[in-house]
Amino acid sequence: MPQSPQLDLLFLNRREIAGLTPAMPQIMDIIETGLRAHGAGEVVLPPKGHIHLDDRYNGHFNILMGYAGPIDTAGVKVIGDYVDNYRHGLPSEIALLTLYEPRTGIPLCIMDATDLTWLRTGAVTGIGARRLAAPKAKILAHIGARGTAAANIRAIAGSFDLSEVRIASKRPETRDALAHEIEAELGIKTLSVAHIEDAVADADIIVEATRLETPQILIADHMVKPGALLITYGWIMAVDPALPLAADKMIVDDWRQCCEGGTFHSLIKDGRLRREHVHAEIGQVVSGARPARENDHERIVFWHRGFAISDIVLGRHLYDRALQKGAGRKVSLW
Repeated sequence: MPQSPQLDLLFLNRREIAGLTPAMPQIMDIIETGLRAHGAGEVVLPPKGHIHLDDRYNGHFNILMGYAGPIDTAGVKVIGDYVDNYRHGLPSEIALLTLYEPRTGIPLCIMDATDLTWLRTGAVTGIGARRLAAPKAKILAHIGARGTAAANIRAIAGSFDLSEVRIASKRPETRDALAHEIEAELGIKTLSVAHIEDAVADADIIVEATRLETPQILIADHMVKPGALLITYGWIMAVDPALPLAADKMIVDDWRQCCEGGTFHSLIKDGRLRREHVHAEIGQVVSGARPARENDHERIVFWHRGFAISDIVLGRHLYDRALQKGAGRKVSLW
C-alpha cells in the first residue's frame, strides 16, 4: 500500500485576506469570469443549505457550495447572518470559505470570507448596473447601510459619472457614517436621507439591500421611474410585488436558487412569477447569450441572491496570490 502524502492546508485570516485583495475594478473582472461560466453552463451549483435559528437567535447560517469549471476549483462557504450582531460590535455577516482540488477532494485552503462576501456582492451589483442601467445614469439611491453597501456604491461609481448618491436606512448613525465615508473617498455628493421616498425620487439606479424582519413595501412601483434600474437582494420582501411583472425586463442571478427563497420567493411559490417572466440570468447577459438594456426607457429589475461561484472564483484568486507572496499559515492535515 503506497504511503499517504503529506497534506497541507493554507489558512488565511481576515487581515491577510485584506492584504491580498485587489481593487474593485479587478474584483469585478474576476467575478465576471464566474458569471460568464455560469451563463455558459460551465459550473456545478447545488441549492443552498440553511440552518435556521431565527426563532432562537434572530439569525441563521447559509451554506453555499459549487464548482467553477474555468478554474477547476470546488468550494464551500458557510456564512452566519445575524441581524443583532451590531449590538456586539460584530458585522451581521461572518463567513468562512474552503477551497478544494476537485480531482481528489483534497482541501486546499480555509479563509475568512467576511469581506470577500461583501466585495463579491458589490461586484455583482456593479456588473449588473454596468450592463443594465442607462449609460448616462447620474443619481444612485442605496436603501440600506449594511456591510455590502459600501462595496455596492464603489462598484457602481466606478462605471458611471454619478452626480449624487443618496443613502437611506433605519439607523441614522450608520447611514450618516457611510455617507461621510463615500463622499470623502469618491468625491461624489452623498446625502444621508431619512425617508426612502426622498432617496428614490428620480433616481437612475436604486439598490435595495435592507434587513427587514417582516415584509414591508418600501419601494412602490410608482417610485421607480421609466429608464431606472432596480437592484434588489434583500431576503425579506421590501419591493412592490408588482415590479417584477411590470418591469420591461426582469433579470436574476440563478433561477433555481430564486425558487428556494429571497425577496420575490412568495410570488414564485404562488405561481405569479414564473421562469417565462424572467428575461435572463445575469450570466447569460454577461456571456452575450441574452441582450442587456436595449433603450434608455426600459425599467429593469435585477434580483440577485448571491451564489457560490462568485465566492469560489474570488477565493481562488486570493489563494493563488497568497501562494505567490508566501502569505498565510500552512497547517498539516496528515
